[in-house]
Parts: sequence; C-alpha cells; structure tokens
Amino acid sequence: MEGEFSTIDGNKTTLFVGLVCLDIVKVMDTFPTEDIGQRCEDCLWQRGGNAGNSSTVFSILHGKSELFGTLSSTQHSTFLTDELHRYNVYFDRCIKVEDSSCPTSVVILNRSSGTRTVLHTNKKLREINLKDFINSFDLSRDNIGWIHFEGRDNACEIAKILSHINDFNQQLLHDKEDRSIVTSLEAEKLRFAAYMDSFHLWNLPDVLFVSKDFARSQGYNDMRSAVQAYFKKVKKGAIVVCAWGDEGAAAISDKAGLVVSPAFPPENIVDSCGAGDTFNAAVIRALSKGESLQNVVTFGCKVAGAKCGFHGFEGLKNLNLI
Repeated sequence: MEGEFSTIDGNKTTLFVGLVCLDIVKVMDTFPTEDIGQRCEDCLWQRGGNAGNSSTVFSILHGKSELFGTLSSTQHSTFLTDELHRYNVYFDRCIKVEDSSCPTSVVILNRSSGTRTVLHTNKKLREINLKDFINSFDLSRDNIGWIHFEGRDNACEIAKILSHINDFNQQLLHDKEDRSIVTSLEAEKLRFAAYMDSFHLWNLPDVLFVSKDFARSQGYNDMRSAVQAYFKKVKKGAIVVCAWGDEGAAAISDKAGLVVSPAFPPENIVDSCGAGDTFNAAVIRALSKGESLQNVVTFGCKVAGAKCGFHGFEGLKNLNLI
C-alpha cells in the first residue's frame, strides 16, 4: 500500500523540539515503602526528556537527527551533550540559558511489576519560543524534512512556530515547489489538553501523537475510539496515532482508514522508561521512508516493545528489524 507521505530524502534532517534532561534511574525489586531505608539493585545516569529520547532513537534507526531546546549552564549539561555526541544527535543550535538549573528526573524502576515512576524537577530552565526558532533556523535554506514537537507548557509558542512552518509550506505550494516540511506534535501530558483547545493546536500539525493517559483523561477507554474521535478535530489530511501500552497502538488517516497493531513485548520487561518516545521516533522514521500506515504502526510497536527488554537505548542498535 502506498505510504502516507512521499519518501523524505535521507540527507534531510528530522528536528526534535523539546526537553533534554538528566534521568537518575533507581532499579528496585519492589516499589519503596515510605519512611523506610531500602537498597537499590542498581543506579544509572541516563539522558532523558521526550525530545531527547526520540532524537536518540531516530538516530539509531539511521535517521539524520537534530535536537532543539534549551540547555542549562550547570555541569550536568556536559553529561547530556556528551551523550548527544555519542548518538550522533546534532544539537549546536540549542539555546544555552545562563543561571539555570538542569532539569532532573528520578526514575524508580520496579522490577516486580515492570512499572516506572518518574519524579521530575525543572526549576529555572525556560522553554524555547518563536523568536528562538526564527533566529536559529532559515527554513528556505536549512535542509529539514520533518519537525516534531514535544507538547510542553510553551504551547502558545509551539502554536506560533507550527503556524510559521505552515505559512512557509503554503508559500512553497503557491510557488509550486515540492519540498514542504512535515510536522508532528505529541500530546502526552494531561495538562496539555487545555492548551490544545486554547491555542487551536488540533489543526496545526500533519501528525498528532496522543498518549494513552492523555486520551483516558478525556474519557476515551480504548485506542480505537480515541483516534477516531481526535481524527474529527485535526486538519484534513492529518494522521492521528495513539499507543496504548500492552494493547498495542492505533492510527487513522484519510488514505488508510483505521489501522491497529498488537504490542510486541519482550520476554522480560526490564525498562519501559522512554518506550513512548521510542514508539514516536520509530513511527516518524517509518513514515519518512514512505511506509504504509499499517506498517508504520506495527514497526513502532515492535521497536518500542524491544526497547522495554533492556536499559536505555543502546540495545536498539542490535535489532534485526531496523
């Protein structure tokens, strides 16, 4: 079946806009009991943040990846930038913010249940805005094929940037140039729901990723009804994608209709932290290669499922399905 988008030139960059932070991962056999000292099985430092994770996975999947966000001036940022270098994620256009703290998450991995609990702190690091974006990127010159936005509290600025990109694409269409930029937006955080309405974000991206928790907070109890309902809100020609944990994922478009994939869990769940970011990156990668929507969602579920079988993202390099 024909893909949703024309294949994007492999030399073009996919830009991930959002957070990169420090994850301190505590691995435990069971979830800790309050007010009792307990030993952890392991403690790991990892680079986290939705956009940071997705940019890494996209690079591992042989895509040309760039991260755009804000970086603090603290010593922890060296750890984060070293990790970005290691995974060939370009980040030189990130905004350096002086006198700011590095966002940090303490992640408790419960081995007995396979769950992860995230305690996030972000004190003073500001978000990017339209001015940052315009000063950093010249869409007519930069070789960018796709721009993905992590839905964050700078929703007003995200809406402005998406509108700026859409205006650029409209001018290309007017000039009969076939090199428009595909955009996607992730609605994961529950508080982002209000922003979707306030800033009319529903009809701005070409692809909308909706999380299970986001959909359930709005009264949807299954992935099929969620994507069908959200599909009525997005612009004509857009795609809605929703991952639903161990039940798999669903997506819908005008071309393919409703498609569903089962989950592909590993034999043992080791680390589910970042599985959603992995799914998003895999979906973007497959869409950019011109795959059909059914193949896209199945690929996303396979890569995200495999990621749950090991810590971090390094193990993705050894997958045969890439």
